[in-house]
Amino acid sequence: MKIKVNTLTTDIFLELYTSVGWEPTCREQVECALKNTAASFVAYEEEKAIGMVRVIGDGGMSFYIKDFAVLPGYQGKGVGQMLLMELQKYLLQSKRGGLKHGIGKQLHA
Repeated sequence: MKIKVNTLTTDIFLELYTSVGWEPTCREQVECALKNTAASFVAYEEEKAIGMVRVIGDGGMSFYIKDFAVLPGYQGKGVGQMLLMELQKYLLQSKRGGLKHGIGKQLHA
């Protein structure tokens, strides 16, 4: 399995999104959303997209996981965990959002 950054296309998004039972949105909305995505990560088995996670944010302090889906046949096999690890590594390496300790470590009441 390989994780690739920013390779999420409209077709891959819609395939993964609907595979987990979510109602599809129109292509135009997906295209607009992907253009405004801070980063996306796609898990591939061979050339087949099997999972995705998309991050949105303000580009400075805050980033949020917006869409996170893994094909049902690959769920429970560590795909989601690998996607989140790559997301965290990407944010730490790029020093985006002031992330210093990892996902979920900077919660303030």
